[in-house]
Amino acid sequence: MRTARLLLGVVGIILVAISMRATAESALPDGPNRALVLRKCSSCHDVGLVVGTGGRTRDGWNGTIEDMMSYGMDISPAERGLVLEYLAAYLPPG
Repeated sequence: MRTARLLLGVVGIILVAISMRATAESALPDGPNRALVLRKCSSCHDVGLVVGTGGRTRDGWNGTIEDMMSYGMDISPAERGLVLEYLAAYLPPG
């Protein structure tokens, strides 16, 4: 009986994780480099934090990326440019 409960708990956790990932993916608008943004931004936090900010100007997103890099975000200069382009184009202010 204990093994069955443990197995159900593990399966439940896996289903929640899959559901959260699908929600995060659907929260980002379709566009070039969406997968890169999802991969880079969700490596440390939920993508809902990105989408839930209400959008930013290009300079605002640039500053946010700088902040994330200071926290240890692993991103190349080329990837950084692509992420900035996506965020500025698809998550502008208001």
